Amino acid sequence: MKLGLLAMAAVAAVVLAGCGSDDKSAVTSSGSGGATEAKSPDSLPLVAFAQANSADPWRQQFDAETKEEVGKHTSEFRFEEQPAEDDASKQIGVIETFLVKSPKVLLVSPVTVAVQSAVEKAYDAKIPVILLDRGIPGDKYTVHVGGDNVDIGRQAGEYIAKRLNGKGTVLMIQGLGGVDAADDRRNGAMESFKKYPGIKVIMGDDCKFQRLPAQNFMETFLQKGQPFDAVYAHNDEMAIGAYQAYDHAATKPKVKPIFVGIDGCQKEVVQMIKDGKLDATFRYPDPGPKGIEIAADILKGKMPTDKKVVLPTVLVTKETADQYLKDNPNLAK
Repeated sequence: MKLGLLAMAAVAAVVLAGCGSDDKSAVTSSGSGGATEAKSPDSLPLVAFAQANSADPWRQQFDAETKEEVGKHTSEFRFEEQPAEDDASKQIGVIETFLVKSPKVLLVSPVTVAVQSAVEKAYDAKIPVILLDRGIPGDKYTVHVGGDNVDIGRQAGEYIAKRLNGKGTVLMIQGLGGVDAADDRRNGAMESFKKYPGIKVIMGDDCKFQRLPAQNFMETFLQKGQPFDAVYAHNDEMAIGAYQAYDHAATKPKVKPIFVGIDGCQKEVVQMIKDGKLDATFRYPDPGPKGIEIAADILKGKMPTDKKVVLPTVLVTKETADQYLKDNPNLAK
C-alpha cells in the first residue's frame, strides 16, 4: 500500500513539473497544430536609434511619437535609443557602440554632417540606415525621412510677404550653423522674398535654434532702433525668445511686427498664436513614426523603393489653432 502511494506521488510530481509556469523551455502551440518555442525579447532583432538630442521641444515630441509607433511592433523587434546631446563626437561614439550590437536596422538623426563617416561605416557593414530629419552628403544610407525645409521656408516667406502686402523689412533669426535645416529654411524663404521687390531682409545672428540666444540677440537689436515689420525665426523657440524680448523692451515699433516660426511642436506656441503674440508657425513633421514603419518593413524583407520620403507641412494660424491641437495630442508643453 505504501509503495502504491509512493508511486502515485512520483507520477504527480512529474506532471506538476511539466506544467510549472517557471519552466523556461515552455512552448506555444502553432497554427498548424505543432509547437514553436516562445521568443524572449532579447532574441528579437535590434532596431537602434542614434538621436541628436532629446532635450528641445520638437525632439521631445519626436521621441514620444517614435516610441508610440514602436509600441505597435513589440513582438517584431526590440528598440534602443541613445541621444547625443547635440554633440557630433558623442553621436559618433553612440553609433559605433550600436554597431557592436549588430542592429538589423539603424536609425540616425544626425547632429551635423560631421557624423557622416560613422553613418557610412554602418552602411558599408550592410546595415540598413534610415536618416531622420537631417541628412548627410553622399548616398551611403538607405532612406532619408523628413520634411522639406526648403519648401517650408518658401511657404513661410510667402506667408510673411503677403501679410506685409509685398512691402516691408523682415528680420531673419537664423538657426544652427552647419545644419542643413537652417540653410534650407533660409534659402527657401529668400526664394519667396526675392519675388517681392518691396521686401528687405536683415540677416540676424545664428542663435542655435535656442530661445535664450534669440532673446539676447533681439534685445541688442532693438536697442539699435532699426525699423522692421516682421520676424522670421528658423524655429519656434527662437520666435518665442524674440517675441519675449520685444514684449519687454522699453523701445519698440509702435505697430507689433509679425512673428513667424517653424516646428509647430509645442502647446505653448499654439497658445501664443491664439493669444495674438505669435502670428504663425509651420509644422515641421516628425519623421519618427514613418522611420519605425520603414524599419518594420525592412525586417519583413520589404526595402524602401524611394531614397527620400518627404512629409508634408501644415500652416498654423489663429484660425486653425484649436483644430491643430485636436489633431496633434502629443505636442510638447
